[in-house]
Amino acid sequence: MPHSKIVLGIMAASLNGARPDSPGTLLPPEPRLSRSLSVASQTLDIDVYVFSPEGFDPASGSLFGCRYANGAWKLEHVPLPDVVYDRSFPKTAESRRRCSAVLSAMSERKHHERLNGSLPSKLRVYESLRDNSAIAPYLPATAPYRSIAQLERLLPDLPRGVVLKPAAGMQGRGFLHIEAPPLKPDALIVRGRTRNNMPFKESFKDFQKLGAWLQSFMGSSPFLLQPYLPLRTFDDRPYDIRVLLQKDASGEWQVSGSAARLGRRDSMTSNLHGGGIAVTAADTLGTNFTPSKAEHLLRKIHALSGQVALRLEESFGRFGELAFDFGLEPSGKLWLLETNAKPGREAFRQAGDKQAARLAVTRLLQYARYLTSRNAPALTTAGGSAKDRLSRPQSKSRP
Repeated sequence: MPHSKIVLGIMAASLNGARPDSPGTLLPPEPRLSRSLSVASQTLDIDVYVFSPEGFDPASGSLFGCRYANGAWKLEHVPLPDVVYDRSFPKTAESRRRCSAVLSAMSERKHHERLNGSLPSKLRVYESLRDNSAIAPYLPATAPYRSIAQLERLLPDLPRGVVLKPAAGMQGRGFLHIEAPPLKPDALIVRGRTRNNMPFKESFKDFQKLGAWLQSFMGSSPFLLQPYLPLRTFDDRPYDIRVLLQKDASGEWQVSGSAARLGRRDSMTSNLHGGGIAVTAADTLGTNFTPSKAEHLLRKIHALSGQVALRLEESFGRFGELAFDFGLEPSGKLWLLETNAKPGREAFRQAGDKQAARLAVTRLLQYARYLTSRNAPALTTAGGSAKDRLSRPQSKSRP
């Protein structure tokens, strides 16, 4: 039975100031993702375009967006969407407010479904997950950073030091590792990445000087405090495992892919934007653990991802996709480091995992169609077999 055409609008915070009368073509944000969705949608009878707040006229209800056709993006008049995929990354509060206002105004003209929900602050996510007894053991202790007195009190009991990271940060920007080496009683060492994602190292002779520097570095941005964890490979490279969970054509959670991100030996982070590289998760685990241990860990990572997804939906509403970053100590101790409601796909492309890259696109489109079906529930939770389904190791894909 043929499907009726549906309209999927990918919302960006801006289209670089483009206006309906702009001549020629333009390039939207995240062009690879938007292009992949546009190409794959052609066989699924889904109209895909990219739009931003400046393309909507609230008086007339008209919308201009970028469509991909014949190898180029063109700004065109487009119908209001049936489903909105929010890929906006507002840099200011005003931009965030404008995105929200436009979605509300568009919805008054024509109802649309949101493909994905949004997560609150990292601290609220941590507090929600911490209240779940099955997930809590995998969470690093986390608290808001309030003053240098915290570090002065904690560092003597934490020989590996502490981590400070922005409460609303991403891509490893602003990550700090602070330690007081026992053999250097007059030294406080800070390693990390600047807000521009550049690596650096600083040394301070006392907590007063360190506190003044931290105040300048953080400005008015809130930071979170955690113990430093030795999440490095056998050859001393920082790494984590990124897992992408998505709902499928039936509205159930599935693992679309997992990849390992490896940082440089002299780096504190593994993020791709900070110079890291991506390889297959199975291969990386296989080189750091025995075959049976590596398989067990991947199963555990996938199963735990499913548990976390369901908990987040209980706390914050429906989601269509979520990404999770896991760290592993050399012993195999597993930690959940980050949750992300606007995940990228670059790790799968770099790792050469064609199957994961394909699923990351097709499942999103299939779920968009599922949301428009008349009987689609507002909140979908996985059934009794979900744990077994999500714990199946991802097969290795080769180019």
